[in-house]
Amino acid sequence: MTFGYNGNFIRSNTRTSTTVLDFAKDLLYELKYAQDEKNEALGIGDAYIQGQYDPKYKEIVDAISAIIFLSTPHRGTNLADTLNRILQASIISSPKQFITELTRNSFTIQKLNEQFRHIAPKLDIISFYETQMTPIGSNRNKIMVLEKDSSVLGYPGEISKALDADHNGVCKFDSPNDPLYINVRNVLKSLVSRFPTPGSGSVGVRSKHEDLREIKAFLVVSETPESDYMFFRDRWLPDTCGWVLDDAEFKSWLYDTSSRARILWLHGAAASGKSILSSFIINHLVQLGLSCQYFYVRFSDESKRSSSALLRSLAFQISQNFPAFRQAILRQISEGSKLDIRDAQTIWNRIFRSILFKIRQETRLFWIVDGLEESDDAQAFIRFISDLNLALFPIRFLIVSRKTQALTTSFKRLPNNIQFNTIQYEGSSTDIRHFVIQELDVSGDEVFRTHVKDQILERAQGNFLWVHLAVQRINVCHTAENVEHALRQLPSGMEALYDRMAHSVATLPQEDKELASTILAWATSALRSLTIEEFAVILKSEVSRPLDLQRSICDLCGGFVVVDNDGNVAMIHQTAREYLVDSPIRPFHVNSSTAHKQLYLRSMSCLTDFALRSKMNRKQAPEFLDYAATSWSCHLSNCSGSDPDIFSALKSFLGGPSVLTWIQFLASTNQLRTLVLTSTQISNFALKQKEHQALQRQHLKAWATDLVKILDKFGANLVKNSESIYKLIPPFCPDESMIYQQFGKKEKKALQITGKLLSTWDDSLTRLSFGSNIHVTSIRAAGGRIAVMSPAGSVIIYFASTCEESQRIHLGERVLRLGLNLSGTCLVTYGYRTTKIWDTITGRCLASVQNPLDRPRPHTIIFADEDNSILQLVAHIDEQALEGTVVNFPSCMSLSPDGQNIALGYRGHPLSVWEVEGPELVGHCMRVIDDSTQSEAMQAWGEVIQVTWHPYTGEVIGLYLEGVIFRWHPYHDETQELHSGANSIVISQDGKCLAAGDPNGIVKLYSLSDLNLVYTFASQDPVYDLCFAPDSRRLYDVRGSHGNVWEPDALIRLSESADAPRETEEGPKTMFKNAGRIDVVTALAAQPGGRIYCRGTESGSIGLLEIGKDSVLGMHDSKSFMNIEHIVWSNDGKFVSFSDLSGRVFIQSVTRASGGAAFSKVEPMMELAINVADGAIRQLLFDTSSNTLLVYTSAAVSTVSLASKAISHFRKMPDQSSMCRWTNHPTDLDSLLAFEPATLNIWAWSMLTHIRKVRLPSGIMDSTYDISSSQMSSSANLSDSRFGVERVLTTQDKTFVLVQFSYPANHGQKLKQTLVLDASKIPTVTGDEISSNILVEPTSPSTPTWQTCPPTSQLGATQPPFFDNEKPHEILSVPLPPELISQIETPIAFLSRDRLVFLDQNFWLCSWHLPFPSSDTTIRRPSGTFHGGARDIKRHYFLPSDWISPDSISLCTVMEDGTLLCPRNGDVSIVRCASLRN
Repeated sequence: MTFGYNGNFIRSNTRTSTTVLDFAKDLLYELKYAQDEKNEALGIGDAYIQGQYDPKYKEIVDAISAIIFLSTPHRGTNLADTLNRILQASIISSPKQFITELTRNSFTIQKLNEQFRHIAPKLDIISFYETQMTPIGSNRNKIMVLEKDSSVLGYPGEISKALDADHNGVCKFDSPNDPLYINVRNVLKSLVSRFPTPGSGSVGVRSKHEDLREIKAFLVVSETPESDYMFFRDRWLPDTCGWVLDDAEFKSWLYDTSSRARILWLHGAAASGKSILSSFIINHLVQLGLSCQYFYVRFSDESKRSSSALLRSLAFQISQNFPAFRQAILRQISEGSKLDIRDAQTIWNRIFRSILFKIRQETRLFWIVDGLEESDDAQAFIRFISDLNLALFPIRFLIVSRKTQALTTSFKRLPNNIQFNTIQYEGSSTDIRHFVIQELDVSGDEVFRTHVKDQILERAQGNFLWVHLAVQRINVCHTAENVEHALRQLPSGMEALYDRMAHSVATLPQEDKELASTILAWATSALRSLTIEEFAVILKSEVSRPLDLQRSICDLCGGFVVVDNDGNVAMIHQTAREYLVDSPIRPFHVNSSTAHKQLYLRSMSCLTDFALRSKMNRKQAPEFLDYAATSWSCHLSNCSGSDPDIFSALKSFLGGPSVLTWIQFLASTNQLRTLVLTSTQISNFALKQKEHQALQRQHLKAWATDLVKILDKFGANLVKNSESIYKLIPPFCPDESMIYQQFGKKEKKALQITGKLLSTWDDSLTRLSFGSNIHVTSIRAAGGRIAVMSPAGSVIIYFASTCEESQRIHLGERVLRLGLNLSGTCLVTYGYRTTKIWDTITGRCLASVQNPLDRPRPHTIIFADEDNSILQLVAHIDEQALEGTVVNFPSCMSLSPDGQNIALGYRGHPLSVWEVEGPELVGHCMRVIDDSTQSEAMQAWGEVIQVTWHPYTGEVIGLYLEGVIFRWHPYHDETQELHSGANSIVISQDGKCLAAGDPNGIVKLYSLSDLNLVYTFASQDPVYDLCFAPDSRRLYDVRGSHGNVWEPDALIRLSESADAPRETEEGPKTMFKNAGRIDVVTALAAQPGGRIYCRGTESGSIGLLEIGKDSVLGMHDSKSFMNIEHIVWSNDGKFVSFSDLSGRVFIQSVTRASGGAAFSKVEPMMELAINVADGAIRQLLFDTSSNTLLVYTSAAVSTVSLASKAISHFRKMPDQSSMCRWTNHPTDLDSLLAFEPATLNIWAWSMLTHIRKVRLPSGIMDSTYDISSSQMSSSANLSDSRFGVERVLTTQDKTFVLVQFSYPANHGQKLKQTLVLDASKIPTVTGDEISSNILVEPTSPSTPTWQTCPPTSQLGATQPPFFDNEKPHEILSVPLPPELISQIETPIAFLSRDRLVFLDQNFWLCSWHLPFPSSDTTIRRPSGTFHGGARDIKRHYFLPSDWISPDSISLCTVMEDGTLLCPRNGDVSIVRCASLRN
């Protein structure tokens, strides 16, 4: 359908109130309900805006991806007033409201443009404009109805096109061959071609807007710079700024098509109109169809003055129009990569240098940055852009700013291969004259007007801001005398003008002066511009609220502030802010300290509102809340530490529930990173407290630690459920934490956690167990993967997010080194004979090559060419021996990040650095030894055992054999050394932190900027290797048989800091934490119906514990320190059996004692040993009557009689059998069930006889397994031999059996499927079946090791196969709701009343009640289908991130009263939840 408006306004002489909004609503209505081909409407932009907020039209609005405007008056037209005056004088019609709203720059037009600007980035916009004048009247006079300026929005990315037509013919075409029609048709055709055609198989193809949404979130771009652009663009006047297009330097910069990078610096005096000129240039580039990205640096807005924000904004804009770059960023996101948004250096290297600059293309990119001198670190930004020559395409960079000495010096350091030019701009007299002519609105004759105009121009001195303020002052004069008086009082120059403006504020009546003072104080000190609505909120209790706040701000503040298009109250210029705060001797002065205190107290008042939580839940949060929540701590850092009002407000905030409401708001708005910044600022404020206020300091430091840890351990779940901060998170915090002391204790009745190992926060996130027979010495992390290497020839790959094992690769040879590409998708191993490349997702070998015959030892492995190949460097370096040195083969080497230099370490020769091209020696790193006995310092060298490069500074970081860390710049020859005792070092990718591990198990963290020690922690066993996570917020280490994952808050603070941490009066913050030796829990089982449980550990000890008591009853300690593998209780709770790694099985009895004790005596009953030929023990199981124990190994299954204390039966498992999971039949004592991936096998306990097999449900699951877990059905195709059986659970009333299977999926992950079987449908064993299936077998070679095995004479000669060729019977499952299936990650237990307890995919402990009472089968449908779904799932609490590891989750147990037992750091954490109790 097409849409236009009815141009026939001469219908009636009745005045109409129809507005543009009415046309927009009519358009939406017609879109939804119209059936004909043509409808009339006006205001497609307004319609699109209105549809955003009206759910009735949501589907329509969501389907709109592009809008074509044909000569649309975006800024109105001056002819609208003329037309309405004609209509008013006419007898055949009357003025129209919608015509009034089309007046140039009317309020309606401005409002529409402002609203549309925020949603326009979602759309492709094409604007056609007329170029011919339109005939008017019978005499055929012609006028230009709509100028190009009004027809084009001027948005970046907008496509504008001229049409050779007048206003009447711009949308009326003579024929399909009309050139105008062809132009519009081609645009439509291009837009439509982007969408998949029906049946093309492109279902699921993501749109560009979806991609950009994801990239915007990844880069954390809160707003694009269009608002700043439009603010200055709206202040541009026609016929101004055109001079720059004729400037020779600008033309050379613009039209140069060479591949050389160019930087143009346009500098001028303050307030000379540079920002308006920038907007003009941006618009000109867009009109030329060039790829233009821009940014306005604003000192008044903290979010717009950092280099990080500038780079992220440019990157997002580039992704909008640069598909190759967009796809590269999306790949980073899909690989789980995270970005440190506060660190500009990291963003420059990871986004620009590593991605953008490596893309080959012909298109030139034009970057414009306005106001660079107001940036927090302009010099650092210029250092970044020194790398522009690395890009494989031409970049044109325009910087518009004031001329400062710092910028001048920085630009002089640009490399010669970047062409640099300047334009000096002191304000265009022609532009100023145009401005005065158009904006001066003073009455009088032409002579008088010319006199006023000349006076202004004569004193302008090229300052646009002065002219603007002068014209503004004169325009409010009503007599010639007032104009002359104003001209005499207008001082020349900004300083004098500011004095005059300040004097006008100082002389206001007292009440008005107080209001103006408050507004100016907050406008100068706020971290960003506050809105009118925010001012209205915070002014309520300060002064009497004005009737019209916007008018009061404009009238009372002397012109120092302006209200922009978004309703933000901003300083008119940065120089105005500097004037108000710099000197107290001004006519009017703003005290910054007082202003910060006021803003801090107002923020605290907002956050401590007792009704705030209720307002947030009702979506009625105050406008000021966002600013208060994200900025209060910044104002706190600018307040005095001795001010009692400041501390009192902070104490009240942290001491009550307001702090939780604040965290909830940050979580609900995805701003939890604020907690890290707040933590740092609270710590700094604590240092301001006096020595006698030690308790206050301790209190504040404790809260500072809590805030960081809350983000680390609970952040992911907080974002998904912000309400959890009140009831669920505090109980999981350590006992000594402030949040637990204030809030966690109160929740003991509802949620109580005991058995925690530490009373303070733990830095260890989880532990990686590699296995007792694997010794790991190397670790790497990249993308979403962690890889560890054992020199014996094994590599284990883990998912970085969950630390779950993904792949285990056996190389079949010794391996010397491994490497990962940046995305973590490819692994390279350098073995003794071959070098291989592996796919980390599938574990498949992609390529293999033979190593050189002399088998050189590799020192470094680097991926190149966008991670598609391994870098092979051939450089013939002729190292010459120095006096007293011996040159041998290098002991270590490292290539610089840019590949230009190589560092070589030797045993008997100093470390050297060479330029690869040549090669040419740069220098040697000599050690300086100070010896007081020597008259001169002598030079020496040491044996370098490890060397690496700083990611950005060009420095070499290395480690000497004696544990001395050194930092050396090869070109500056500057060296720094540090004695650490380390044997391994690693540098974070952001270049902020150095970690060092030593043979004593100690890890030290240093700030790399100054090598200051900031944190120390320790654990058991020597550190072999260290590795940082890609985001630099997590540290991994390996210590032989295990590794650790650390997340200390010091590391997070370092990664979040924009620069190096500052030393305080107390010196560097150094803390030491010793994790101690951890005896990891390897087996766990709870006594049925009791309060006791049994745990086994890695060292081979078994302990019996009772809920609520700290004592441990020792049951067994392995003399050989073999870890405990399995523990199982008998159904009556009288016996417990366990096995260790050596294959020994133990059975002990547990007797209860009178007097309330849970147990009094544990007695060993028997001990058995199996031969290794029978395989490792996989499962232990007591029969229902607790008389027999089943021992299942990988090769055999046996039963042990507790009465005779001997093995009663033994059966070999068939070679082709997969791993079984055994359980007792719910209703038959003699039936034993063995679940396999595709079948259920029925066995008889009495003779350990296989009776029959039953096929499990099949046919629904996609056999390719290429589906997500959310798409899984309630049944599965389980015929694949790679399936495993994860869990088997039986309801307490024995009516249902739940089985969870797992199977391999894409990306190396494991998908799970859950089935529920009706126990009454499961076959049982009959006496006849036992008689006909009695099986005996010859003694296996391993039988003699079983001392209680039946004698060989009792065994038959042969054993028939387990499974015959008959088609097995199929048992039907009871389908579960798909919504439930998709959420079950780990089923744990069935509680009373058929309640299934499970962990969902976000590790929430949930319960789901089987909808039908299991005892009443008459009300079930024949199919036994369960009803209900996700809405019936009850979520109780979630596990903290440091509780979650594959080993811990696999051992999680829920007791019959709902108590959760979860192994953690060598202990068992106990969670008692009231909502789960009986």
